[in-house]
Amino acid sequence: MKQLKNWDSNTWLSTSQYINKFINFLSKVAPLSKNTAILDIGCGRGTIIAKLADRFAFIQRPIGIDIVKHQSRSKKIKLIKANALKYLRSSKQKFDLILIKQSIHFFNLKEVRQLILYAKKILNKNGRIVIFSLNTKVNEWPKFKSFTGKLKKSLKKDEKIIKLLKSIFKTFKTNQFIYNVRLDKKYYLKMLKNRFTSCLLNFSNKELSEGIEEVDHNFKNKINFKDRLICLTFTNK
Repeated sequence: MKQLKNWDSNTWLSTSQYINKFINFLSKVAPLSKNTAILDIGCGRGTIIAKLADRFAFIQRPIGIDIVKHQSRSKKIKLIKANALKYLRSSKQKFDLILIKQSIHFFNLKEVRQLILYAKKILNKNGRIVIFSLNTKVNEWPKFKSFTGKLKKSLKKDEKIIKLLKSIFKTFKTNQFIYNVRLDKKYYLKMLKNRFTSCLLNFSNKELSEGIEEVDHNFKNKINFKDRLICLTFTNK
């Protein structure tokens, strides 16, 4: 699959309002302090952990890993280009929080099992693994017809992954993070053009252009919807 590069750049996920609300939510499911050691798997540009570092002044720099090489804008975090499975398997470092936000679906079921087992081994006592994934039952993103079909297929895979995660964790907590998105349609059309989600990566330029025209025709100039994420939290007792 082509690499996803734009999910956290010039989308609602990169706004200060979204990041602040997300961090407030995360702080409730995973208590944080200056002593917390954090690993973010599939971190993108590291925007979230950079903001966490600003707020909590961690003694130990948070680490973010991603298969796409992004330049860090903050010296308070460490970004590493790496395969998550290889990194976790060989890591000698222990963490209090392992965050996997909207990246678990890039792994197949066998890899998911390995990923979680490796993650549990490098988790400190009372540490947490927190996984966020799209709500598989309700999705309000404005979509064109073929985008809808791709997303439905992707969400079916997510359902299998979530079922597997629950069987591995056995004891866990489930929450839901909801963010009210308000965008100008022109802004959202640009997001589609930039292929902000993995479901858009394999569309040809012609298919994507036709889909953008469809969304432009079907939606008003102001777009409002709820972005819903399922949150699974495992605590290492």
